[in-house]
Amino acid sequence: MWSRLPTPHRRWIILRALLATAVFNVIITGTIAWLSVRGQETVPLWGVPLTETSTSWNVVGTLFLLPLITCALTTLAIRREVRLGSLTSVSHLRASYRWLAVLPSAHLHRGLAIGAIAVAALAPPLILTLIVVGFPELTKEQFVAWQTVFAVTLGALVTPVVALYAMADLPVHRDS
Repeated sequence: MWSRLPTPHRRWIILRALLATAVFNVIITGTIAWLSVRGQETVPLWGVPLTETSTSWNVVGTLFLLPLITCALTTLAIRREVRLGSLTSVSHLRASYRWLAVLPSAHLHRGLAIGAIAVAALAPPLILTLIVVGFPELTKEQFVAWQTVFAVTLGALVTPVVALYAMADLPVHRDS
């Protein structure tokens, strides 16, 4: 599929969906993680949701929220690029790659669906892995680092897929 994408689309995915998103995730996730543990000395693997930050609940929350927010922001950015003439529709790829037509076309619904799929598919094995390896209680600093690396990694997996969906969801002809 990569070779069938026009050069501007491939460049957009590399520069914006991978590199810019990684920088964005480092800044935003690091800040949110730091703020979420301000009153805690350590961060346990398990905790009571909404009362204390824990690694397991942050995994679940990140798996859902990151794709949702990424879908909204990426789709809006791609639509802007189309309006500016930097990108064109690749909706013709939907015929060859059926997976591009599976999710809802409305970007918020698509984000909800991708978030739900990520939680259902990835949360159980990730949390089970954390349990099996005896994932330790973390210091604030360790937690911020862990959460940031996790979000950057998830963003690197999710954002290119979200971008491809958004690029393939564009109408072939733009009226304005």
